[in-house]
Amino acid sequence: MSSWFAEGTVTVTNGNAVVTGVGTKFSNCRSGDMFVGPDNGIYQVINPSSDTSVSISPAYRGATSAGAAYGIVPVNGYPKALADAVNLMVQQWGATLAGLGTVSTENVVPVAKGGTGGTTQAAARSGLGLGTAAVATLGTATGNAMPVGAFGLGAQSAPVSPGTFLVGFSVTSGGDASQTPSTGSGGSRITMNTGGLLFNEIVIAANSATSPTLGYRQFNSNGVPGPWNVVYTNQNTTRAQDGTLKAI
Repeated sequence: MSSWFAEGTVTVTNGNAVVTGVGTKFSNCRSGDMFVGPDNGIYQVINPSSDTSVSISPAYRGATSAGAAYGIVPVNGYPKALADAVNLMVQQWGATLAGLGTVSTENVVPVAKGGTGGTTQAAARSGLGLGTAAVATLGTATGNAMPVGAFGLGAQSAPVSPGTFLVGFSVTSGGDASQTPSTGSGGSRITMNTGGLLFNEIVIAANSATSPTLGYRQFNSNGVPGPWNVVYTNQNTTRAQDGTLKAI
């Protein structure tokens, strides 16, 4: 059974609804509890504002008294308040909890029930069927996953200085005669590595819309480029009467 609160003493004033305590623990009571005053009258606790102050209703009817004994009786309304609070929670969350179904009893929720099937990152990735690309770093270093624009793929490229030895697609600078088979004209470039500092380059110079110059060259084992080899086409050659090709 609930115990009475009777710790300390109280001061009550006729016609005043505030009870002041000394050595009391009014914070242990609740609104709705029963306050039994020094006059043996019964009052309702309205607001236990602190350990030493509590409001009652109606205002104190007995004679003014200081250092008097009192009692506070806990009311059996607490179970109802608890039941009301639980009922409200069930109404608010009951459908959601019911919708969880058997998931609520799973220690590890499988993929089939909307989980990952794992308790670690690796196990979760495995359960979801993710490969090593799921944890790969985007970039152009060895082992990276290439983003759009890596090595000039799928994005507009900026000119690459000679001697950087970047395998992939790039553009050449027309202002650097060493980068293009047509002096003064930039162009598009494909660079391939054949081992060490041995590279092959193919460049299409942007020197003509109808007859662009196509050239290729190779770098030696020291990374030094050889001369450009220009490809002759029907746009930059003509056939003489003797059947030989002549440059235009």
